[in-house]
Amino acid sequence: MTEMKTIKLILLSIVISVLTACGGGGGSSGSDSSPGNPPRVVTGGGVKGPLANAIVTVYAFDPGQAEFKGTVVATGATDAAAAITGLVLPFPVNPPYIMEFTSDAGTTDLTTGLAPVIATLRSVITQDLLNGGGQIYATPLTTMAVDIAVTNAIANNLTPPVTAAEFETELALAATRVVSTVGFGMPGEIDIFELPPLLNDDTDTTQEQADVAAYRSAVEALTAIVFEMDQQASGDIDNVFDELTMDLADGDIDGTVAGNPSTVYTSTTLDVLAQDPASLTIPNTSTTIGDIETLLAGETATTGATVSTTDLTDGTIDTPTQPADTNPDIDGDGV
Repeated sequence: MTEMKTIKLILLSIVISVLTACGGGGGSSGSDSSPGNPPRVVTGGGVKGPLANAIVTVYAFDPGQAEFKGTVVATGATDAAAAITGLVLPFPVNPPYIMEFTSDAGTTDLTTGLAPVIATLRSVITQDLLNGGGQIYATPLTTMAVDIAVTNAIANNLTPPVTAAEFETELALAATRVVSTVGFGMPGEIDIFELPPLLNDDTDTTQEQADVAAYRSAVEALTAIVFEMDQQASGDIDNVFDELTMDLADGDIDGTVAGNPSTVYTSTTLDVLAQDPASLTIPNTSTTIGDIETLLAGETATTGATVSTTDLTDGTIDTPTQPADTNPDIDGDGV
């Protein structure tokens, strides 16, 4: 009997071990790899032209840190097709997160084949974006919106620290301000955090591709304007971009930052904003922004998007543009 009991105990031990390994043993379920608590894979990219071989870093939201960038929670990279690879948010997922694309010596803008004109791009990963399941992109426009939201969340918060909800409220306001100012005619209903700025396999309708073309036109126009301002100011293009962002943070673009004249450019430099965006040349190319439809269709050969591009190449989609509106709140009502 003793031998039989021993055999039963051994068999019971094996059964318990198997159940525990399969998640049925009632133990801790906090592992990222357990079925009930999967990590979240983030896809998308950084686009001012699509950025290949860029570094991707995701930071926890922390209002006590500069730019609200707390601890690093995940890292990844973009591949040769400019798609994010290896970026996984660990469980428990706790958005919002600040997502940042940075360039090194190996990073290439696929539109130009050269190093990116703007070296750092930012976006925010929100719960709504994760719930939507789409790809998440950073562009010069999302970068401006994130930086304006950080600045204004601090300025408007009378009882610090800033909460995540307050930051997301400021983010929505900042995105609206960016679109109405340097959207260059982009429809106001476009969500710059949700809509991709390039064709992917989800942008398969005429309206979606028209919206992508409008968004990408604004991305390229803003970059071309900043590039031209830098040529006039003979400064660092990242400084020009940052200064323009802070100029807009107070409501309009007028050559002053927090009430003080810009030290990076003058009000005369801002005359470039009055140009017709369609005539601007994308920096380091011979392509004008008026040819954005052809550019979007052509780059699918590199990015691997498989959607039909006929509507972009046969004239069905024709993207209107207009000069920047440096004072979107012209009636002064704060809206």
